[in-house]
Amino acid sequence: MKPETKNEINLFRIAAVKKYICRHYGDELRLSTLAAQANIVPTSLCHIFKAYTGRTVSDFITEVRIKHATDKLLHTKETVRQIAYECGFSTLTNFNRHFKKLMGCTPTELRERQKFEKE
Repeated sequence: MKPETKNEINLFRIAAVKKYICRHYGDELRLSTLAAQANIVPTSLCHIFKAYTGRTVSDFITEVRIKHATDKLLHTKETVRQIAYECGFSTLTNFNRHFKKLMGCTPTELRERQKFEKE
């Protein structure tokens, strides 16, 4: 089904960008690359994404990365550093900051809580 209205076209664009982010969350994601997925310029992507989702592209990328990192923290024995890099964070400090902001605890604290709950 081909989108016809401006609203449908924008929803289609946002879906394409979200799908790309979810598949490539561990890679370096550039706004120009994401905009190309939607066949629009980067500034238009930013405006449309925010209007339709209520959050910025950057916030969405961070949320996806933290979701995957949380899953890895709870279900693997990989180090926090390994997980941070695999999930697309360029530094461990940046990962820890974003993780604590979204999850309310550090990655290490999350693992400690999980150990405590299993005992």
